[in-house]
Amino acid sequence: MSAATATGAGTRSMGATRLATGRSEAGSAAAEIVILTPLLVMLALLFVVGGRLANALQEVGDAARTSVESAVIASTASTAQAQAAAAAGYEISHDGLQCMPYSLTTDVTHFTPGGSVSVQLRCGVGLVTLGIPGLPGSVTLSGDASAGIELYREMG
Repeated sequence: MSAATATGAGTRSMGATRLATGRSEAGSAAAEIVILTPLLVMLALLFVVGGRLANALQEVGDAARTSVESAVIASTASTAQAQAAAAAGYEISHDGLQCMPYSLTTDVTHFTPGGSVSVQLRCGVGLVTLGIPGLPGSVTLSGDASAGIELYREMG
């Protein structure tokens, strides 16, 4: 009798394809796919947007580092500012980053042997220029860099 009871319970659970209300579950997988597909596509697009913004931020940081490296080898403070501006402009255009507008602040107050040079680069980037169609607006990216001047160096 215990074997018959166990078999009967097993058949009941295996054959239960209807809900308690008597409706079938047929088609529920298709409904789940229809609901989840747009959400998964939106999540994938969010990853793409985040990746492109991270890449643009890295390019702005690289431009700031290049400009401070160019400024630190200059012989005078005014030359350092000019070289930093030229290097930042070249790096931004070379990387294909469309900054509208960009600003560069070069701090040469400690431009002495053993001193330092600091650069602050701000870049306004439109989301459409990052290759993200349909997203309006822009974001301001910034990059900061500083470098020391050699202690035993001749200054002009």
